Amino acid sequence: MRTLVLYLASLSAVGVLMSGCQTEAQEEVEFTHIHGLGFTEDGEQAYIPAHDGLRVYEDGIWKNVESGEGELHDFMGFTMTSEGFYSSGHPNMQSDYENPFGLVKSTDGGETLDLLALEGEVDFHVMSASYNTDAIYAMNPEPNSEMDELGLHRTLDEGQEWEPRDVDGVNGSVIAIAAHPDEENRVALSTEEGVFQSDDAGDSFEQVLSGVPAPALTYAHTGELLVAEGVEEETTLKAIDASGEVVREIPAPSIEEDAISYLAQNPQAENTIMVTTFERDIFYTEDGGETWEQQAEQGMSLHES
Repeated sequence: MRTLVLYLASLSAVGVLMSGCQTEAQEEVEFTHIHGLGFTEDGEQAYIPAHDGLRVYEDGIWKNVESGEGELHDFMGFTMTSEGFYSSGHPNMQSDYENPFGLVKSTDGGETLDLLALEGEVDFHVMSASYNTDAIYAMNPEPNSEMDELGLHRTLDEGQEWEPRDVDGVNGSVIAIAAHPDEENRVALSTEEGVFQSDDAGDSFEQVLSGVPAPALTYAHTGELLVAEGVEEETTLKAIDASGEVVREIPAPSIEEDAISYLAQNPQAENTIMVTTFERDIFYTEDGGETWEQQAEQGMSLHES
């Protein structure tokens, strides 16, 4: 059983649209790691980056996805938008890309990559892109050619210029970021001490949840902030409005000796939510958490083709 300290350490260390060139459906798909989660704009697919490429969920089946050149990259800081995904991480060792990626983008499910900024300089483990605006927020782990300071930065032009943010009012080490899908100045952070929300692009924050760590958070496409609070049997899912008030609780899947690592809402169906855990379990609901279907256990898919 992992301790809470190990969960938070792994978060700090670590932390799609698009049809790619997919292999034929397999009886089992392995998730060697889980480094993010998101739905495509049409709501038909969910993407998860692993240590060795992407996994896609469609029509009840998980599949492996390869790039156009057959390269399986180690995507980190993976975040979906209406046009595709942004990511950081490490390229396949057989590719010609510099390591680390810096900031990259794909609009075709990872079949091709557009290297945007900081190639060979930085690997963003904790990053979030707004689904419908140009805002990208990232925790900078070390100085580089575009960032003199560590900590939270924002770009509105795909990494050509980065603005350091003051992050006033935040206590603890940042372990997750969520960028609002429609408001470029609204962003939320979670730490081991709770959840914090900003309306001024990350210069000042107000604490909206306290006392319990929140390993995962995302903005729903309805504008609410969805938070996975707590660990193990104490895990709860909460929806928080723009004023910082908890407006509803969502029944969480049954989790033992584990914690939720990522969660995402389908943009076409607000009651459809997927969550992943640190032990690489995956759960899926289409009725707002009233019933959950487990789709992977300890990194192996549970659905046959």
